[in-house]
Amino acid sequence: MTMIRSSRVLVTAVVLGLLTVGTPARATPPGANGRIAYKGYLDAARTTGAIFTVRPGGDGVRQLTRPGPGVVDDQPDWSPDGSLVAFRRCAPDEACAIFTVRSDGSGVRRLSPPCVPGRPCADESEVAFLPDGRRVVFTRSSGAVREFPDGSNWIENSDIVIRDLTGGNARVVLRTAPFSSDNVEVVASPDGRRIAFQRANSPLAEPAGGIAVFVIGADGRHLRRVTPWSLQAGDHPDWSPDGRWLLFRSHVDRDFLDSQLYVVRPDGRDLRQVTHVSPDTMLLSSSFSPDGRSIVYARTGAAGQPDIFTASADGTHVRQVTRTPLWESAPDWGPR
Repeated sequence: MTMIRSSRVLVTAVVLGLLTVGTPARATPPGANGRIAYKGYLDAARTTGAIFTVRPGGDGVRQLTRPGPGVVDDQPDWSPDGSLVAFRRCAPDEACAIFTVRSDGSGVRRLSPPCVPGRPCADESEVAFLPDGRRVVFTRSSGAVREFPDGSNWIENSDIVIRDLTGGNARVVLRTAPFSSDNVEVVASPDGRRIAFQRANSPLAEPAGGIAVFVIGADGRHLRRVTPWSLQAGDHPDWSPDGRWLLFRSHVDRDFLDSQLYVVRPDGRDLRQVTHVSPDTMLLSSSFSPDGRSIVYARTGAAGQPDIFTASADGTHVRQVTRTPLWESAPDWGPR
């Protein structure tokens, strides 16, 4: 089987006075706080990873997926009603694909179309639910890989796509110029009208090597950059449940070091730093809680490996949730 995989992998206290809790992700589903989903590696070499959930207090750990050796299940995203978790699955020498699993670990189901022997197979990943719970948005990478003089390799097409849970009715939201960028880590707003994502520029784009958070309408219109290029921002931005803020990590190009969490308005206003960790602390992706009052993220914990932590939305009252010697990251806080 021929597979296509994105060749560039992005290894990816100020009180928020204007951050209010909405009542009416990945937009975090609004409501009461439930379990936290995350990726946990099963071995120290980080060759195999599964999806887990845990209560915010750190008890009740539950393993949802049981991948084979060398397979990594990653980037979980809760459905709005908390009944499903969407995730990506990547295996050696195969294209990544998107799946769902029930909250009790049953019913693992592939949403990506099957790969046909002898044909290039698109890589589908970075999946997140839309607020109707019947559709998902994801990144689809396909085409040739081009090597540039600086030694970097870039995939020809990095599209943002919406598809329903039957696997049909696919619609491309964003298609950029060939070899120009990776458009990844997508998440729909709580009202479903906008999509936030991380864009990384190839040497063909301006500025070359730039990384930033963008927002685009779900209809493919009104593309807008919302973070300054200088922040090199992204790593699975998350909408607050009221849709007024985006939470993201800075300097995603620095292997998880010298990074901080920030929030910004979806129009780029009111940029604010949330965390103040030391430069040698590994800091990874994050998510709002369903009630909007807290955040969850991964950072250096037990044995020098990332664990899951929670904090107030302003970055204070930090609490460690998991404590294991193995790497745990990519948390998404689900509804009760």
